[in-house]
Amino acid sequence: MDMDLDSALRRLAEQPLHPRLAELEGDVMRLIAAEQRAGSGVTLRAGMLAAVGAVALGVVGGGLSSAAAPAQMPTLTPFGPAAPLAPSTLLALQ
Repeated sequence: MDMDLDSALRRLAEQPLHPRLAELEGDVMRLIAAEQRAGSGVTLRAGMLAAVGAVALGVVGGGLSSAAAPAQMPTLTPFGPAAPLAPSTLLALQ
């Protein structure tokens, strides 16, 4: 099928517009507004539920991880005040 795009577009431009085309924008805007009114309560409730669930999950997860942690063992820090294996403390013992 050999079709010249320019001539096809020219024929399309010469055709009269559909009568409902002028009302299309208003119809779309009315549908969008109706959808926003209908869904605003649901969206807000879902967002609040997600926020409360996230906070609860964080609190429970934080509580479980701190409860499952073993008793704090002394750490060996080279510059900290309590360094029992530091060379200066080992030399002082001899």
